Amino acid sequence: MGSSNILLIDSCSADLENVKNAFSEIGIKSTLYLAKNDTEAWSMLQGDNKISPIPKIVLIDINEEGVNGIHLLNKMRIHPDLKSTLVFVITKTDNDLNKIAALNLNIAGYMYKPCEGENSKDFFSILNDYWNIIEFTSEKR
Repeated sequence: MGSSNILLIDSCSADLENVKNAFSEIGIKSTLYLAKNDTEAWSMLQGDNKISPIPKIVLIDINEEGVNGIHLLNKMRIHPDLKSTLVFVITKTDNDLNKIAALNLNIAGYMYKPCEGENSKDFFSILNDYWNIIEFTSEKR
């Protein structure tokens, strides 16, 4: 995957820090952008704070308070520049309705958030390995 942009959407500051630390420890070269809610994320994807190039990967906790993840996923899937973005839902809670809705929006995976420390490092290391073997479009959106 090289050094693509990744957007992480999570309202929990501790979880955001945990992911940043795991990325740093693993040596993931991608630039990690952080959004605390779906409104902030949309601004980074298509608004005033647009990230360039658009992230190829989005990690989102759709079950966090203040994050309307299903609404964001719907907007992404109908937007021509975002519909093929690789989206992973990473959450602490088990909500079957959200899981079904997210899977119906063609997410790449629905996973449970790892705890801090070594589990988190292992989790993101496996995701990083996956990201490095799959093919992305070469277009700069």
